[in-house]
Order: sequence, then structure tokens, then C-alpha cells
Amino acid sequence: MTAVSKRTDKFTVILEEEETGFSVHCPAIPGCVSQGDNRQVALAGIKEAIEAILDLSDVPPPLPETSALIAEEIREVLDARKQDGLPYSGISLEHVHVSSRVLS
Repeated sequence: MTAVSKRTDKFTVILEEEETGFSVHCPAIPGCVSQGDNRQVALAGIKEAIEAILDLSDVPPPLPETSALIAEEIREVLDARKQDGLPYSGISLEHVHVSSRVLS
């Protein structure tokens, strides 16, 4: 019989202030993004997105969260903002704690 338990992990996310709210993404999970009218809504959305992805059994595990991974993602965000003519201000790193199922 397979037992299911919960595990809590911490993920670094990059929060960007946009013209009409906030966007946020998780470098450790490529393609995991969310947005919201304010910081709290955007962070709640990314937490929900991370949890949903982690609960899928056919999704590869998150990338190891290293300082190099975060630094590269920040460089990409800054380059994209420069190309779009957006200011560098309004970017912050946040941590979200998420629970996921663990089968044992």
C-alpha cells in the first residue's frame, strides 16, 4: 500500500512590477508563472501554480535552486525589461513555501 505524506519546500521567485499589476515566475520550475493585480495576489498565484505542478506525477522535478540559476534568471529579466523599455526598479526576490505530496 502506498502512503501519501506532505512535504514543505521553499522556492525563490522573481516578482516584477508591471504597468497593470505584478508578474511572478519560479526559476526552478521552467514555465511556472503567475500574475496578479497586487503583490499578494501574484504571490498566492505562484504558490498555487508551484503546488499544482509538484502534485503532477508526470512532471520532471524542479531544477536545483542554485545561486547561479537565480542570477541567470535575474539577468534575463533585466535584459527583457531593458528591451521593453521598462525600468529596472520594481523587481524583487521573494520566497514561497509550498506543500507537495510525497508517495512512500
